[in-house]
Amino acid sequence: MNCPGCSTQMVPLDFERAIVGRATVDFCFTCKVIWFDPGESTGLSPGGVLEMFKTLDAHRVETHNALPELLNCPRCASRLVLTQDLQRTTHFSYYRCPFGHGRLSPFMQFLREKNFIRPVSGAELASLKAKVHMIQCSNCGAPVDLEHDIACSYCHTPISILDPDAISATVRQLDVAQARRNSIDVDALADAILMRPSPRSGTAASIPWMGNERSGGPSWAVDLVAVGIGLVAALVR
Repeated sequence: MNCPGCSTQMVPLDFERAIVGRATVDFCFTCKVIWFDPGESTGLSPGGVLEMFKTLDAHRVETHNALPELLNCPRCASRLVLTQDLQRTTHFSYYRCPFGHGRLSPFMQFLREKNFIRPVSGAELASLKAKVHMIQCSNCGAPVDLEHDIACSYCHTPISILDPDAISATVRQLDVAQARRNSIDVDALADAILMRPSPRSGTAASIPWMGNERSGGPSWAVDLVAVGIGLVAALVR
């Protein structure tokens, strides 16, 4: 299957279903999108979702292709439709095939769907500004100047972070019969996501500081969601 965004071959990977068997999910790590056949996203087990977390971390790339405005279904070539959806109280979006062949979800929207991402609060934004001046939009890859913006000026996505409480709850849902129970220090994880020092302090090697070739952003802009994914993956290994 070719990626609707860049036409390169997508990577099929298997993940555990909630009921029985495994689901084959297709990834384009360059465009940061996932193709789900019908029922695959909602049918993943908690362990399957956690494995997807580790997959996103293992295949992080420093470049980020911007998706074209018009996308075609990789199954039938019909025009994909941008769709707004709601999971509990969380709004997220994806591109669906009008004939029901599946949907294309950007990584960030998948994390929203699973309630792992939330907007930053006023206090958290103040903490970020004290430590990091420029971040990278997790949705489109453009730079966001925290001194002047509270959302991406290109795609208008609000500044978001991984929700440590939601991550911890998902980890605790893992079946003891399938894997040992994992525990996460939620407070430490939240501090790590919000308070990582800037590369100017000399510790840049431990976190994925990334530039944006498309928008010409600074080489030390950080993707908060990518940092969070990396921390989670390290904690649950």
